[in-house]
Amino acid sequence: MQVNLRHKGSVTILDLEGKIIGPDTLALKSIIEERIQAAEGGKLNLILNMERVQMMDSSGLGVLVAAYTSIQRNEGRVVLLNLGGNIRSLIVMAKLVTIFDRYDTEAEAIASFL
Repeated sequence: MQVNLRHKGSVTILDLEGKIIGPDTLALKSIIEERIQAAEGGKLNLILNMERVQMMDSSGLGVLVAAYTSIQRNEGRVVLLNLGGNIRSLIVMAKLVTIFDRYDTEAEAIASFL
């Protein structure tokens, strides 16, 4: 898995690529925790761009839920961008569609924080 970190104003964007499975989930969790710590007052507005994610397992879902919980606790938000068919199906089956806002364009995702 590869992660590219970008910023657009007060929004942090993580462009994810590859597979979010096994040991890679720990790396992603660590990156998200670092971003939370670095955020002003702990409030992080985070977009997870999953356009190039080919596969995700249950531990990957666990990282998403943990990120959501930690970020929301600090009055921030995490949204998902560009969910492919397989990942979208996994999110639906896990019943996570009710907690994550999902967007198809980066502009829409960024505008959701305003």
